[in-house]
Amino acid sequence: MTEAEKDEFSTALSERYLQIQQFSSHNKELINTWDEVIRDLPLDIKSKFEEKHSRLSAL
Repeated sequence: MTEAEKDEFSTALSERYLQIQQFSSHNKELINTWDEVIRDLPLDIKSKFEEKHSRLSAL
């Protein structure tokens, strides 16, 4: 996966995760599944995701 692809993937993942957190907060099972997937991401993608998620959450 190229750096551009990793960046695009982590951006899309961050945006979708934020939507799930906002609209599905009552569904703990879905959030737990996402948390498990995020925990298992390769470190470089995970760090990009965490950075973007932090920025989106602050908006």
